[in-house]
Amino acid sequence: MSDNNELQKWFSENQENEDGRAVIMPEGFERLCEALGFDMDGIEPMVLLWRLNGVELGTVEHEGWEKGLNEMGVRDMPGLKRAVENTIIEFKRNPELFKAFYRKMFDYLRQDKQKSVTAEYAVAVLPVITSNMWVFERFAEFLKANEDTIKTISRDQWQSLLALARNLRPDMSNYSKDDAWPTMFDDFVDWATA
Repeated sequence: MSDNNELQKWFSENQENEDGRAVIMPEGFERLCEALGFDMDGIEPMVLLWRLNGVELGTVEHEGWEKGLNEMGVRDMPGLKRAVENTIIEFKRNPELFKAFYRKMFDYLRQDKQKSVTAEYAVAVLPVITSNMWVFERFAEFLKANEDTIKTISRDQWQSLLALARNLRPDMSNYSKDDAWPTMFDDFVDWATA
């Protein structure tokens, strides 16, 4: 057991038993976020879930909890809050760290182990986890405007969207349909530049 008694006590008091595993379920995870002062509509809960090696949206197993706390080097609630806040700051300096977080979000957002994420989830989450990245905001608007025809986002589309966001100029003049982008992006650029 790691040397973080306050956090271990919190886990013990809030854990549930699922299939013989000690886990924090979504209700407990929400209590943790509240205890840390995190707005459930912000990026912080998603970063916390990722840093604690969550197994699915709002669910953290004890093993992932232990590993995450040890990796972050935290021993108490204020330290855990700082570690999450520092991770968000580090995203701006370390694109590969953000990429790892962004890719894991796809897994958290899949429902019932589906191979894709619903467009509805993507519309809700993309602007939160990618604030100040205009391509994601415009893409969420595109999905919402096309909700009758676009129901899901595949892993390839999700991952390619990050590359698109990092490379696309605001006027989208450097986008080429001849490049190997998912076809959905052709439709997005047509929609955005119409």
